[in-house]
Amino acid sequence: MKKHAKKQWNLLWILPVLLSFAVAGCAGTGAGKSSDKTVIRYANLKVYDPVYIGIEKGFFAKRGIEVKIVGDNLGGPTAIQAVSGGSAEAGLSSIPAIINSVAAGLPIIGVTDIQSAVGDQALELFFVNSDSGINRIEDLRGKTVAVNLWNSSFHYTVLMALEQAGIPEKDVNFVLLPFDQQAVALERGEVDVIGLMEPYVTQAKEVYGDKFRVLFDAKDVFGEKQFTLHFVNKVWAEYNRDAAAAFVGGIVDAVEWIKSNDGEAKQIVSQYTGVDANYVPTYHFQEHARVVPEDVQFWLDYMKQRGDVKVDWITAEQIGTNAFNEKLNQ
Repeated sequence: MKKHAKKQWNLLWILPVLLSFAVAGCAGTGAGKSSDKTVIRYANLKVYDPVYIGIEKGFFAKRGIEVKIVGDNLGGPTAIQAVSGGSAEAGLSSIPAIINSVAAGLPIIGVTDIQSAVGDQALELFFVNSDSGINRIEDLRGKTVAVNLWNSSFHYTVLMALEQAGIPEKDVNFVLLPFDQQAVALERGEVDVIGLMEPYVTQAKEVYGDKFRVLFDAKDVFGEKQFTLHFVNKVWAEYNRDAAAAFVGGIVDAVEWIKSNDGEAKQIVSQYTGVDANYVPTYHFQEHARVVPEDVQFWLDYMKQRGDVKVDWITAEQIGTNAFNEKLNQ
């Protein structure tokens, strides 16, 4: 685990993208018809996702569409490449990753909530070994922090925490690790801090117990915020508005169903992610799965402040929209 690991980002981006195109390409060359239903290809990332519930409970089918999962646990940026390149119509990714992509001219737009720190749901939790001697943010100087992606929500959350503590970014080492590899790396002492979301948070607590301790969470840094959105190919959505609205409507139906069917929802998420249902937590979403414009603006302002977004034409409305959400437009 070396400090210069970030320099390998280009290879880490390109190789999965090529693989995602190959996998998605096996599913067909474009959105089409399956019997009497429009097929929407969905780039998969194994997290607590209402899309799984929408598929299993028939919420998409009743709206005349079939959502077909393509890829195998793709990362957010990989899903963006697949959707913007025409290998899928929809996916999910963090708001910062969507912002970077829109600023680069990629034709995607967020349409529904999938991950928000709301109520008692902090969403992002950062763990250390209990005997590490790391008790506050100031103790992170010279330490190694694992994040799942560069310039995405977990990475930015740590950077904000460091700024608030007066610690320069250069004083901390960052390395890339997928969520499912981070807990093992922390236990082995290969990294000093890991950042996890559900269901990996509950899994780590159950498996490692008192060996791990929460150092801070996202709400400690900036309170309640939306982090991640389902997104669609913007050009496809403009020419297929009914299908895009049906996709959004199926997700909204799933989010509403989850409120009253928590146990069954956990079983479905377990089936799709491979995570034991006992480790799948109760999950909360924004009302009617809405995109929160103020939170999109929060991320955009921070990224502009850092200089990570240099274009001046980009607005929150180009990053996320509720235009396809019939529950919010009645």
